[in-house]
Amino acid sequence: MPLHSLPVEVLHIILHFVGSESLRKHEACCLLVSKWWCKLAEPVLLKDLVLNANRLRQIPERALERLKLFLQRLTIDMKHSPDWHADDGLNDGFIQLLTRCVHLTAFILRAPSQFDPDKPLAPVTNYLESWSPTSLFDALHLSTISDLVIDTCGSEFQSGVHVCPRIALKIPSLRSIRLRMHNICPRVLELERDSKIESIIINLSLKEPDRFHAGFSRHCTEVKSAYELYDDMVMAASNVARSQPGIKMLRILCHKHPYLEMMTRDCINGTQMILSDDSEDWGDDGLPDPDDEEISDQDLFTADSEDERL
Repeated sequence: MPLHSLPVEVLHIILHFVGSESLRKHEACCLLVSKWWCKLAEPVLLKDLVLNANRLRQIPERALERLKLFLQRLTIDMKHSPDWHADDGLNDGFIQLLTRCVHLTAFILRAPSQFDPDKPLAPVTNYLESWSPTSLFDALHLSTISDLVIDTCGSEFQSGVHVCPRIALKIPSLRSIRLRMHNICPRVLELERDSKIESIIINLSLKEPDRFHAGFSRHCTEVKSAYELYDDMVMAASNVARSQPGIKMLRILCHKHPYLEMMTRDCINGTQMILSDDSEDWGDDGLPDPDDEEISDQDLFTADSEDERL
């Protein structure tokens, strides 16, 4: 049976099984089959998008109009921008997408280290050192997202910026949140009683793949050891678990120095366990991490002379 003769609903089901990552692969050339095929695949292509910071700043207006219709999950990954540092242009990109894409439900910001095992003593790029994320968190308050991941273990926000109170204001409207930052404190867990939150996981370990050692998150405003911060966060999380009966998962993660074993404290039932070496950064199977596969978004935002894809 020719592909064109299948009902559109059946084709959409097939495309969803194929997935956006496979459709975007250069070697598959799925976007170049025909204008009809590209138009048909567009809802799947734009549903789950992974962008680097440079590409976020360069989204044309015509592409933004299409993203408003289909974008549901957005990942901004700094690892594809080795020679770039955050600036006001990044804020503009965040504001455009977070406030205008009304179907957006999941947002992931990742800033891992540019670590080369062959050059372990090379300087680590700090993408966020001159960037204040206040505009980002202001935009989050105006967005429709329900799942939030802030994983900036490889970079540190501009010195002096205290983001925990701003994050705490957003948490009550979320379904789930995952946090791993250089600086964090119990104020991030100062929640309102009418919160909708169901899942909170906070990782205090700055452990990354292929690294020979790992650091710990620091307290935002006080000088405390890593384990003092861990105890403070566990206490604050336990209080939240008692005051928010709707929470189904509330965990604080940290590694055991010097063994680098990851331990997780379940702040709902008070239990603690050691995670296996192959566990994900969050030690759960809830909100999935972005796929590690290299994904090119160039075809989505670059129109050739014959076919404007967006």
